[in-house]
Amino acid sequence: MGNVTRQSHVGSAVSENLRAILKESSLTKAALAHLIGTSLVSVTRWERGDCRPNIDMSRHIHTLLDQVRAGAIPRCEDANHLQTFASRGIRNGTSALPLFPGTAAVSLAPTPGATITSRLKNGSFWQAGAEILRAMQKEHAVESSTPDQPFAETISAGKNTYTYDAHTYHTKVPPQGIAEVLRYYLPDGGIVLDPFAGSGMTGVAALTQGYDVVLNELSPAASFIANRFTSQIDPAKFSSAISAVCRELSSLRKALYTTVCRECSKPTEILFTVWSYRVKCYLCGHEFLLWDYCRRYGKDVREHKILSDFDCPSCKHALRKPRLKRTIAEPVLLGYKCCSRTQVEHPLTDADRKRLQDIEDKPPVANGFYPTTILPDGVNLSQPKRHGLTSIDRFYTPRNLSAMSHLWQTIHRLTDPEVVGFAAFVFTSLYQRVTRLSEFRFWGGSGNTAHFNVPFIFNEANVFVTFERKARSIRDHLETTAHCYRARSVVRTGSATDMSFLPDNSIDLVFTDPPFGANINYSEMNVLWESWLGEFTDSANEAIINKHQKKDVSAYEMLMRQSLSECCRVLRPGHWLILVFMNSSRDVWQALRHALIKSGFQLERLEIFDKQHGTFKQFVSENTAGCDLVLHCRKPNPGETPRERRPTGDVTASITRFFSARQARVPTLSYLHVDREDDVDYRMLYSQWLSECLLNADDVADFASFRKVAQEWLERTNA
Repeated sequence: MGNVTRQSHVGSAVSENLRAILKESSLTKAALAHLIGTSLVSVTRWERGDCRPNIDMSRHIHTLLDQVRAGAIPRCEDANHLQTFASRGIRNGTSALPLFPGTAAVSLAPTPGATITSRLKNGSFWQAGAEILRAMQKEHAVESSTPDQPFAETISAGKNTYTYDAHTYHTKVPPQGIAEVLRYYLPDGGIVLDPFAGSGMTGVAALTQGYDVVLNELSPAASFIANRFTSQIDPAKFSSAISAVCRELSSLRKALYTTVCRECSKPTEILFTVWSYRVKCYLCGHEFLLWDYCRRYGKDVREHKILSDFDCPSCKHALRKPRLKRTIAEPVLLGYKCCSRTQVEHPLTDADRKRLQDIEDKPPVANGFYPTTILPDGVNLSQPKRHGLTSIDRFYTPRNLSAMSHLWQTIHRLTDPEVVGFAAFVFTSLYQRVTRLSEFRFWGGSGNTAHFNVPFIFNEANVFVTFERKARSIRDHLETTAHCYRARSVVRTGSATDMSFLPDNSIDLVFTDPPFGANINYSEMNVLWESWLGEFTDSANEAIINKHQKKDVSAYEMLMRQSLSECCRVLRPGHWLILVFMNSSRDVWQALRHALIKSGFQLERLEIFDKQHGTFKQFVSENTAGCDLVLHCRKPNPGETPRERRPTGDVTASITRFFSARQARVPTLSYLHVDREDDVDYRMLYSQWLSECLLNADDVADFASFRKVAQEWLERTNA
């Protein structure tokens, strides 16, 4: 806790500056967050002093205060315009921007060409990766300079950027936070490696800062996403391609998604359709449409709820929704925007139902251009299979499967490899949004979760509307972050346990965000993407805890040790491995620490990576850890003796000592979008305590055990 006082002082200065800006300007907190490119949650917590932003953001806030006092407040629409990592929403109404056809001519071949991966992949490397790697190694034959001491500042970076929004993935580290770390550890440039590259955010960060980067990833789907995130294309050419694909399918779009406006009686496009399962009461056996009995409306849309507990319409006994047996799903509501200024929602007409029935009876699919992959056994795959989603095509309604198959076929008719790659990038960005897995929410939108779950009430999004909206997000990324790339990248599909394609002592920095034990089952979750792409993960060396793969925490430790040993082999002596990690399990933390030590690394420092937003599960679950930790690990120089660390006591004593030594205020959570009172942020406290335990080689506890002791200590001291 030696640097708590200094950190508290820095946080206090930021807090005072934010309060001054709000007091001396007409800005609301939401407008201030929008202006500085962060979230409302972050502004609230920084103002309160719970945590602090990074150095760059602290300077930005200080500069803004000077502008406020000089009467020169910048406009929100001008802030960060077309700059690296520009914040999402800076442009007013980004989602409503027309997708301009651009000036570049893009042609569609009469028939579909080769598969996407075969056009972009050469062996295990994507595009010209092997040749680029040889050039990198030749240029970086001499090691780059790196500091002796670890980075000693909090890393704080939000998810609200064009790049973060461009394409979903199960977990992503905001690239602007990674960029800050790279600048510190490689002040004069160098070559960066991410052995668990995921969607490629390390690559994005490296390219914007001028660092050459090697991205290694086990999953073909993730490799494809990383390859696209680290590639460039003229935004006008990209827009022309998307427009050409959409024009080609305009007739099908009308046939699939047309209704009649209830106000003006003209044909109009369906934006979404809500479906509800019919269910049976487990007490009396009565079957009913869930939608009719499980809704409760509040004073505004954020307070509308789908209830988990309600009475049976027949026997009147209290029911629990999760226990209800489902039968069939029926459409109950559709939404459109026509002559009204706002979107309207109506029950389906007989004509709407007939159209859907005709599509279901004879789906107009593009044969050969949709996957029929049988869903394998898996931790996250049993629930969809129980509800009839036994193959990937069943994840979609017949209407959406028809739209997706024709989109995929038309994308394959594009001829330029870069163009077809980015059109496919838009397609894969749809992920769960257009499937039966997209849970209906009264306030709109749809999420992509890190698990597969068939909701009782799901939202069937218009595939073409969603495709165009995601194309705009990707174009925003191309015009901002990708426009700033000034280095080279290599993407390779393969296991981190064997990186023999890299020679010893050839990498200047490793930055990675490895699998968090059993938190996310990547190979299972990627089966949806990989079924469309036609290549699947070889999970034999997937570092994970998964009962279906017969991998326990010991197997996870072994695979992580093999991967980290490879990192140590290719990293230059005296250089750094930066590892982002979080888990609520004591055993997983112990496994990671053992893997690090046995692979040859020395743990020098731990800090919190504040992503400025938590997941809803992190907010409401009693047993889910929150803030990621950044582990700063160094490869010793030849002949260097590792520093010995001795445990300082048992877990309870360690937690008590942690709280007794704290000088900063206890952080709290404000549930800005959930109707709950503020609560102590035990997740951030757990991360702070963990960082001390791991550094001191103390025993650690799982989150639930920590929370129990921490709660008792706080109640006792505040009594």
